[in-house]
Amino acid sequence: MKKLKNQILLVLAILVAGVGTAYAQNFQGIATYQSASSSGGQQIQFKGEGITPAMEKQLADAMKKANQKEFTLNFNLSETSWKEVESLGNAPTSGTATAFITFGGSSSGTKYRNTADNLYLEEASLMGKAFLVKDELKNLAWELTDETKKIGEYTVQKAVYSKVTQRSMMSFGNGDEEGEAKAVTDTIKVEAWYTPQIPVSHGPDNFWGLPGLILEVNDGRKTLLCTKVVLNPADGVEIKKPRKGKKVNREEYAKIQEEKLEEMSEKYSGGGNTRVIKIGGGNQ
Repeated sequence: MKKLKNQILLVLAILVAGVGTAYAQNFQGIATYQSASSSGGQQIQFKGEGITPAMEKQLADAMKKANQKEFTLNFNLSETSWKEVESLGNAPTSGTATAFITFGGSSSGTKYRNTADNLYLEEASLMGKAFLVKDELKNLAWELTDETKKIGEYTVQKAVYSKVTQRSMMSFGNGDEEGEAKAVTDTIKVEAWYTPQIPVSHGPDNFWGLPGLILEVNDGRKTLLCTKVVLNPADGVEIKKPRKGKKVNREEYAKIQEEKLEEMSEKYSGGGNTRVIKIGGGNQ
């Protein structure tokens, strides 16, 4: 009788372990994030004759609106798909000011990450041409802290790391630096809040690699804050690899961006007054 009881307990233990493994393998979710400009991280400056206060305000308002967006992060244990939520408010507007701002970081489509295969894919569009950026994942040197707080129902822990980023400075007009595009290097501190209650190493945009889902991150220019998490939805979670566009790696794409920036600078450098526009760099 005792032997039979032990056998039954062993079978039950195996069944429970099997269910737990199956649940872990199928663990997935959808996280919604909103972005907002950081108060101290203004990265655009306009100067030069001919730029009126009204134009400055128009450009600043356009940049603020461009940074107020909503995104979704679809994820399972090893894969993520990051994409902006399409809405009427995100529709591109006409005008030179908006064109310059949009060009500064180009436009991105879906960003895909696979931690098991160490793979990064990103759909990008630059001056109307489609690119598929394919590269290895970049590990982020996170430093964990003991500081905690609550975001919604989740307890989150703080992590930080320093990164080097670039912003481009473009001149238009006939000044001393006519037609030149220069890259300025900055070192900024990134602050992230992650929750071990959701045991995946994912996060918004290009941020990942912590022992729990990142629910909030500030990179000095903007903040991404998670407003909703749905775990294991009944309809499942769709994660698709981007496939369209000319294949390049990150270094090649950055070089193409710089070349296009110089082309634009030369194209618009025939005016009478010099105008300098400083545009912040990307996340990595």
